Amino acid sequence: MAGETRAKAVSIAGQFGYAQDDAEDIAQDVMLKLWSLHEQLNDKAHLMASAVITTKRVCIDRWRTTHQHADMAATIPLIDEDSLHDHLEYTELEHWIGEQIDSLPSTAGMVLRMRQLEHRELGEIADILGIQQSSVSTLLSRARNELLNKLKRRNQQ
Repeated sequence: MAGETRAKAVSIAGQFGYAQDDAEDIAQDVMLKLWSLHEQLNDKAHLMASAVITTKRVCIDRWRTTHQHADMAATIPLIDEDSLHDHLEYTELEHWIGEQIDSLPSTAGMVLRMRQLEHRELGEIADILGIQQSSVSTLLSRARNELLNKLKRRNQQ
């Protein structure tokens, strides 16, 4: 049954446009998430339905993360590492971003730090903070958008 579930996850990830290697990675993530729920999955139909939903969510989460980083990369100017001016400007930008993260509401700032700096999974963050995973996603999205908007406003000045 695990092989069939994994194949379904790979197939769905492929339908989302992911290459075979990425689809395999997504399937692995899905299988790990499903394993944590294995006691709650009653039968094959329930397992397959959970696999489909989980795969779609993982695909969407990866897409959002990838595109969020692309947006951030577009707003941060490239630097010449040999240039003292660029190095100082980059250091100042890092400091400014740290201050902006500190200025976020406390829970949103913690979620952003745990996800972006500590590379924690959404479920792990939810467990640590004692909130639902959907709330973590919402807080993370809001924090990223607020930080991105602040960065865009700063670059326009």
